[in-house]
Amino acid sequence: MRMRRVAGNGKGSSVRRAYRRARGRCPHINMHLRYFGMNFRAFVSVLALLPATGAAAAPFSSGDWEAARIGSTCLVYNNAPARDTSGSLQFSFDVKGYNADFTYEYAPYTENEEDPWAETDLVEITIDGEDSWLGGEMFPVGMQDPYQISMTSGFVKDMAAAVADAQTTIDISVERESLGETWLYGRFSPAGFSESLAKAAEMCDFDPANLPES
Repeated sequence: MRMRRVAGNGKGSSVRRAYRRARGRCPHINMHLRYFGMNFRAFVSVLALLPATGAAAAPFSSGDWEAARIGSTCLVYNNAPARDTSGSLQFSFDVKGYNADFTYEYAPYTENEEDPWAETDLVEITIDGEDSWLGGEMFPVGMQDPYQISMTSGFVKDMAAAVADAQTTIDISVERESLGETWLYGRFSPAGFSESLAKAAEMCDFDPANLPES
C-alpha cells in the first residue's frame, strides 16, 4: 500500500469527548461551553483568566502539549499537527486516574467533507518511524463521532509511556480498505508531553504508570 497524506485545516479539533464528560458535572462549565460552542482553544483561554478552583484549573503548556482540568476530568492534548496533517491527540483522566482515555480526532478540511474512514478500517500508530502494536487497540468510534478514533481503555497507560519515550514523531494512520491505501492523518511531536502529563497527574491526583482499572 502507498502512503498518502491527508491535508486538514491544521488547527486541531476540539476535544469533544472530554466536553461531553465534563458537561453535567459542573454547571459553570456548561455555561461556558454553550457560549464558546466547541472551540476548545477559546475555552482554555478563558480558563487561564479565571482563578483556579476544584472545577477548573488554569491550563499548563509545555512544547506542543497542554494540560487542563475541566470539572473532574484532566486533559493532556496536542492541537499542533505537522504540516499537511490534521487533528488533535488527547488523553483524558478522571480524578485518581479513573476512566483513562486516548483519542485521535480528525479536523476536516471542509464542512461538507465525507467521513474520513470506515468503521472497519484498521488504525496504525507509528512512533519515531516504527510501527507500534498499540495501533491494534485503536478503533473508529463510529457514527456517533465519525471523526474520532479511540483506544481500548486498558492500554492507555502503555500509550502514555510510548509517547513519553518518543523522540521525534507520533503518527496516526488508517488503512483505507476500500481504496487499498494507507493514509496518514495526523503527525505530532512528543515535545512537552511528559511535563504536561505530570501536571495533569498533579491536577487530578493520579499516577500515570499505575492507572486504576476503570
